[in-house]
Amino acid sequence: MVIAVSVLDLLVVGGGITGLGVARLAAHNGLSVAVLERADLGAGASSATSHMLHGGLRYLEHGQFGLVREALRERARVARLAPELARPTRFLLPFRRGDRRPPWQIGVGLTLYDAFAGRSPADPTAGGRRLAPHSRVPAAAARALEPELDSEGLKGAAIYSDIVMDDVRLAVAVARDAADHGAAIHTYTEAIAARRLPDEAIEVTAHGPDGERRLAARAIVNASGAWGDDVRRRLVTSLDPGAPDPEPILRPSRGIHLVYPSLTRGHGLLLTARADGRVWFVIPFAAWSLVGTTEVEVASPPGAGELAPTLDEVRYLRAELAAALPGPAGTPVIAATCGIRPLLAAAGGVGEASREHRVVEDGPILTVAGGKYTTFRVMARDTLARVLARRGHGVRPILDRLAPLPRPLGDGHPVERLAEFAVDSEFARRIEDVLRRRTRLWLAPDRGRVAASTVAEVMARKLGWDDPRRRLEIERYQASLADEERLLARARG
Repeated sequence: MVIAVSVLDLLVVGGGITGLGVARLAAHNGLSVAVLERADLGAGASSATSHMLHGGLRYLEHGQFGLVREALRERARVARLAPELARPTRFLLPFRRGDRRPPWQIGVGLTLYDAFAGRSPADPTAGGRRLAPHSRVPAAAARALEPELDSEGLKGAAIYSDIVMDDVRLAVAVARDAADHGAAIHTYTEAIAARRLPDEAIEVTAHGPDGERRLAARAIVNASGAWGDDVRRRLVTSLDPGAPDPEPILRPSRGIHLVYPSLTRGHGLLLTARADGRVWFVIPFAAWSLVGTTEVEVASPPGAGELAPTLDEVRYLRAELAAALPGPAGTPVIAATCGIRPLLAAAGGVGEASREHRVVEDGPILTVAGGKYTTFRVMARDTLARVLARRGHGVRPILDRLAPLPRPLGDGHPVERLAEFAVDSEFARRIEDVLRRRTRLWLAPDRGRVAASTVAEVMARKLGWDDPRRRLEIERYQASLADEERLLARARG
């Protein structure tokens, strides 16, 4: 079936936090806008982050003061948008004999971090106050706060503040806000090609659940994350047949996290890997702890074999955890997540790549790449400003309200209610969308296996699935769990 629509002001390709942020801002400013996402909302890197709104403490070491200041300002503002999904958290940064960075140097960095955050708006999740400044405690006090810390060589710890958030549910809330202001959200719909129309609009052909769909727009924003180079090439070369492939602008990297039952007494930990000196975290998230992350360069676009954690990455994190928290490190891993960061191409090691962003124009096609979750609003403003400038609006002010986003339903409801809300209000179209990205049922002791049947029944009723489709959805979810659990079992061995 071919579906045609009137000409939109803007078409966004990509339903991660960046694309959804652009769509939300465009809709708030009165533009007609639609989003095409080839999978589920936030199914890529936006659901596999370290779950932190932060300034990037380690970026200070590389002199990226502007990025840190900007991110800390956005940390407070994004927390104001979704207070139910953001929680101030105190992090311990242990000092040990032989560390590459002496305590005084870390103290200077944390003083700068506090100073930049002090210029940011007050954080509503902290009762309208600014987050507590950093402090320093001796080894005995650090062990009293977190008794499982390895005591060997421990000299003390710094304590500082950041915010832990629910990444994918925040992205879904941004999508709901965009839709409430008129944006059309199309999931499981992939942009295939583009062509020029006589009135200078661009028609994009997409494939979705109902077959072929055609949408026309005055401008297209490519916000497809680590697949940005591929989508850009496809759209640009189909728009102008014979044109050379545009030069790649991305250097993606894979990062994984392991999910454990809670490993600390409520603190986050910022640690230095003993194997290679990388920074990694233990992050308290509800009843669990996230351990990560890794940094492995992958192709642009990433190949199918690069989209899952590897045995080496899982073992690397398990070994570092065993050195930092010897006691609880033997706890079985519940789950593993994997995301591909859309880093900008640059010289040097991939771990040194900047988290800044860039907007590239190819006529009416604008590609936004790079950046970090915390600064998605900044990326949206920069992108929309370029869209408006192309339309001759010059320096027209961009309205960017900080009114709270639509609230999530929360986890304390029956499975049937959670599934109904996910379908009716949160764009869920598959079982995995509900279990992994609208709820935390995938972290239950049975990984959501029992709930999957109930969710499938609700979705079959609401979406018109026949019985084979309902069984296929359950089997697909069970298979994804089995693959993940086989990897974790091999890592234990």
